[in-house]
Amino acid sequence: MLDTIYRYATGIDVRDWKRFRTVFTDDAHVDFGFMQRETGDDFTDFMQEAHDPAGRTLHRMSNTTITRLGADELEARTYGDAVVLQADNTSGTIANAWYDDTLVRTRDGFQISRRVVHMISMRNVGPNLVAEM
Repeated sequence: MLDTIYRYATGIDVRDWKRFRTVFTDDAHVDFGFMQRETGDDFTDFMQEAHDPAGRTLHRMSNTTITRLGADELEARTYGDAVVLQADNTSGTIANAWYDDTLVRTRDGFQISRRVVHMISMRNVGPNLVAEM
């Protein structure tokens, strides 16, 4: 189950959208507050459009708590921190949130069928002293 959570972050950071897509069921509902998507494909497309033009990114998922709802269904709450730099890597955004997920067992393992994101903060950062490294 944690592999599913971590695959989300890693998929974004390495821009592996095929891997990222495996995190969500076909009918996944994702609610970021400012944006909602009703399928895994739509959410993957949104994230690709948002992150492909960016520079370096670093998404961290931690402090996951898991509640078993049944043999094939779990709830999880995970803290998330993200650094998303502009294309030139000199400035960007740091965001902090927690994710409330419902995960279901599929033939491919656990996937997220519902995600609600609770944004805590989002702030601009820069200049980045290691932009050229």
